[in-house]
Amino acid sequence: MPRFVGFLIGLLAPFMLLAEATMPAECDVAELTFTMIPKKNIDEQLQEYVPLIALISDTLGVPVEVVRASSYESVIDSIVSGGVDVAVMGPAAYMIARGRNAGIEPFASLAVDGGHFTPEGSFYNSILIVGSDSTVSEPEDLKGARIALGDPSSTSGAVVPKALFPEVVGVPFDRFFGALVYAGGHDKAMNALIDRQVDAAFVSSARADEYLKRGMIGTDSFRVLWRSPPLHYDPFVFRSDLCHSVRQQVLDLLTTPSPRLRDFLESQHASGITRVQHEDYQALERLM
Repeated sequence: MPRFVGFLIGLLAPFMLLAEATMPAECDVAELTFTMIPKKNIDEQLQEYVPLIALISDTLGVPVEVVRASSYESVIDSIVSGGVDVAVMGPAAYMIARGRNAGIEPFASLAVDGGHFTPEGSFYNSILIVGSDSTVSEPEDLKGARIALGDPSSTSGAVVPKALFPEVVGVPFDRFFGALVYAGGHDKAMNALIDRQVDAAFVSSARADEYLKRGMIGTDSFRVLWRSPPLHYDPFVFRSDLCHSVRQQVLDLLTTPSPRLRDFLESQHASGITRVQHEDYQALERLM
């Protein structure tokens, strides 16, 4: 299992391990562990989650250890192995993890505010963007171009473009573009485009809207050349053998409106948290 640098919220208490083959209905836990895919600067991302982590800790009466993930793959490994109890994953990362451990369960997802690139609700898109001053006007014009992608396990930053974009240009993905640059995240991919290190980038429409809201770009900074079908937003998932009573408490907490939950939602530019299940992400199986 990869090494992570973790930090604790609260004090650690004795931890009881339950070794039943099936998920126990009731249990005592002395702490929970939580992690998330690094969609942007991970320290900024962790800071945004502080209100939610504190709410979970206070409500359940246990400390929550937040695991600082270094990559999408590290989050996949940690949830598959049971090294963390709860994770926020991209849809494709979740499907990869589910393929390795069928007991992993998605249970909730953000409903995001509408933006310039993304409609309001629980869905977003993979988009192919170029700078507003680019001479490129059609996807076909990017043949031989240098393209930025996100993480190899990113749904909108790699998996979906590789599966669907060849249908647009009629050429296999790796043969159409001149160079593929894995930037390591959506923000880094957009930065590479802004800095003219690449000719175009595949990113999440939601991340592009986040950059716009933060004043990093303007509405006229990028042009969208291609947009994927709607993708269900990132799921919160449970490890396979986390007991039912803890699952229910966390699920109720995330889907019941409260002032403290609203503080977290505001940091995510989200209107709420909706319940999800595996079937919401099964459409990705064909692409993967």
